[in-house]
Amino acid sequence: MEENKTSATGNNKKSEDSIFNIKWFVSTILTIWPWVLASVVVSLIIGNINLRYATPIYKSVAELMINDSKKGGSNGTEDILAALKINNSKINVDNEIQILRSRTLMTEVVRSLNLNYNYSIAGRFKNTVVYSNKPFEVTIVDTIQSNFACYINIIDDVFYTVTFNNKHFTKAKWGDTIKAGGNNLVVNKTPNFAKSKLQYTIQVVPILTAAKSFMNSVSITAPSKGTSCLFLSMFDAIPDRSIDVINTLMRLYKQRNINGRTLIANRTMEFIDNRLGVVGAELTGVETDIVDFKQKNGIAADVGSQSATLVGASATALQKLEEEEVQLEMLNSVSDYLQKSENDKSIILPASLLANPGLADLMTKFNTLQMDIETSLIVKNPDNPIIKNMLIQKQQLKYNIVQALASTKRESQIKVNALKEEIRSINEKVRSVPNVERLYLDYARMQQTKQDLYVFLLKKREETAIEKSSTVADALVIDPAISEGFPVSPNRSKTLTTSLIIGLLLPFTFILIRRGLNVKIISKGDVTKMSAIPIIGEIGNNVSKESIAVEKNSRTLISEQFRALRTNLQFMLTNKEQKTLIVTSSMSNEGKSFIAMNLAITFAMSGKKVVLLEFDLRKPRISRMLGIDNNNGFSNYIINKISYEDMIVKSGIDDNLYILPSGPIPPNPAELVLLKETGDLFERLKREFDYIIIDTSPVGLVTDAQLLYQYADMALYIVRQGHTNKGQLGIANELYESGKMPKMGFVVNDVVANRGFAYGYGYEENYGYGGGYGYGYGASYGSGYYINDDNNKKKRSKK
Repeated sequence: MEENKTSATGNNKKSEDSIFNIKWFVSTILTIWPWVLASVVVSLIIGNINLRYATPIYKSVAELMINDSKKGGSNGTEDILAALKINNSKINVDNEIQILRSRTLMTEVVRSLNLNYNYSIAGRFKNTVVYSNKPFEVTIVDTIQSNFACYINIIDDVFYTVTFNNKHFTKAKWGDTIKAGGNNLVVNKTPNFAKSKLQYTIQVVPILTAAKSFMNSVSITAPSKGTSCLFLSMFDAIPDRSIDVINTLMRLYKQRNINGRTLIANRTMEFIDNRLGVVGAELTGVETDIVDFKQKNGIAADVGSQSATLVGASATALQKLEEEEVQLEMLNSVSDYLQKSENDKSIILPASLLANPGLADLMTKFNTLQMDIETSLIVKNPDNPIIKNMLIQKQQLKYNIVQALASTKRESQIKVNALKEEIRSINEKVRSVPNVERLYLDYARMQQTKQDLYVFLLKKREETAIEKSSTVADALVIDPAISEGFPVSPNRSKTLTTSLIIGLLLPFTFILIRRGLNVKIISKGDVTKMSAIPIIGEIGNNVSKESIAVEKNSRTLISEQFRALRTNLQFMLTNKEQKTLIVTSSMSNEGKSFIAMNLAITFAMSGKKVVLLEFDLRKPRISRMLGIDNNNGFSNYIINKISYEDMIVKSGIDDNLYILPSGPIPPNPAELVLLKETGDLFERLKREFDYIIIDTSPVGLVTDAQLLYQYADMALYIVRQGHTNKGQLGIANELYESGKMPKMGFVVNDVVANRGFAYGYGYEENYGYGGGYGYGYGASYGSGYYINDDNNKKKRSKK
């Protein structure tokens, strides 16, 4: 049966908790709505102040298209460089994004726009930055090593003043070089110059510092993985500045791209020019030898019909031999160029000059890898694993090219030897030709070979020069930078909405935190969550401040609450022999005497004969509250100094209510309770009265209540809202669960509907257990329960 009671109590507790949460929330809203309204108004005011004085941030955007040949883009087969095979480097969009984000490129942007100079005008609450419409421009002649700041005031069209370090004042002319703060600076007027009484603040930082700041402000993204278009955006307080930064960044990026391609063309032309010098000198030497030979041997312009016939017969073989010798010469030249280069960091191999497609492809890959390395070094450290891997690939390609050159030279030499053998057979037929003409034929063949090589190099040089002059960037600006025209931050609607939400939530957050940190009993749910002992009554705050809160025919709320408590007790004490109630609490100032006295009055007004026992022998309160003489009472009776009839007195409130005073405070209250005479007294009282209500000492401090419970049928454990500690419910639970007070019920006292919000105001008593109970309770039982004792006595005497 006890288990069923506990289970039912637990289910009821969950239901009540749920109901309480809803009730508490609704009642809290109804109670604190003025605070919520004030909080919302204050939050909205703060939000508007933020909108008024916060620096607006604008967004500028631009679109750039990269010619990404790795992802499907192509320069066209008609492109001259593609035909020459000297500039087939492919562009990777991800790498180009890193280049656009690089510190090197942003440093050039800052240097180009002088972004490390900041001009502003001081206001009452914030500074206004001046950018495009500044009336003058400051230039520091020396290299800027550290931050520098100064203040400039315009005097007139000729003079101005500069102040630095807040104390050094200098008057100077526009355009003059002056010394300020260890720096030589020049201040020149701009087309926007106008006389003004405003003071301008100039702050100068190192270029690298400014570049890092702007790097964090610029965002570069690709709309999707397969596209070669990039979106460049920047957030800045000055829209014109963000537009200039993005446009300059794209311009310098395109220029860098052009410079890279031009570099390849220049190095190719340098190689060709070097070879032209060597081949030209050789050709001049051969031609000089031919002239000397003719003069020495008296040969005319025509070498004779027989020689002409032989030359014509061997034309095909000689042409092939010349071509192979040209290629062999070029192979030797490239091989010497590659092996004699001490620093191969910037080697560009002339792939277009070789006829072997495999070797030309290797050289093209080498050139592509070389450009990729130079590009990656802009944004990566040389110790980066990716760079190291690319350098390893480069060395491997170089080795492969050297091996291929050697193999190609051997193949070319074999072809040359074969052609020479073919020509040798033809020369057998030339033996009949005079010796002089035969020597002349050898000179003519050598001249033709050198001349063909020279013409070939001239042709390639012209083609390269044409490509250099027509070089364009692999990027196209689709949309130049433009500002959206309205600030993206602060967002007015978002700020006001956030302020409204904060204003609404702040009071509730304060309440929830306060409740979470609270250690006092505030609500009915605080009791039901921590104990299975039922709550059998709730008594509201005594607004009248009178100790007697119940009167006959009274319809006050507190009177009805005591009547409801009486009814609940009558249902719980169904046996006619169950008529004794003991009233106790955890500590002082919880209102147990107030509850005991008014409960006794309530029972008496129902026609029941009731006796109220003032058994709080250490700190009696009942007799003082009712103005009854306390000199004769229980402590006198128990030692046989007065009779039973002399001890019990009428209350003067109702004819059915009698009072048994405590008498003088004894030195040993607990020992008096244990006497046999005390048990005899209760037996007589049960025979003569319908209800016996015992006001006893707090059970959390002394054991008197536990000793008196043997004469009681039920215990009323008083819990005061906003005063009783939650941990003190453990005292009641221990008594209940251990069987020391097996029949017990809570009465929640001093209930205030809005205390869930207002808890803590008006409670100044000591919340602890206080000093030793035997030495007195200390302060009175608390506001809202009792009137001043002297006033109460005067009121009772009138009755």
